[in-house]
Amino acid sequence: MTRPGTKKHALFTALRSRWLTPLEAAAQVGILSLSQRVTEWERSEAFQAAGYVLHRRWVDLPSGSRVLAYRIGRATHWTA
Repeated sequence: MTRPGTKKHALFTALRSRWLTPLEAAAQVGILSLSQRVTEWERSEAFQAAGYVLHRRWVDLPSGSRVLAYRIGRATHWTA
């Protein structure tokens, strides 16, 4: 899905472990287009086949602004 050593791989690893906003992604990973990378993965067949899902949530910043934060998780399969 991503090659180790690339910014996309670093972003993927970060999103697997914690929520990230666009500003945090730019500061910590050097990715300025977080929403584009997330959408790219979400539309990828390899991403879906690997069982990953994308979570989004709104975050209220101290300035009063609201931004989306993203995180990557595994799909859960519930059985009755």
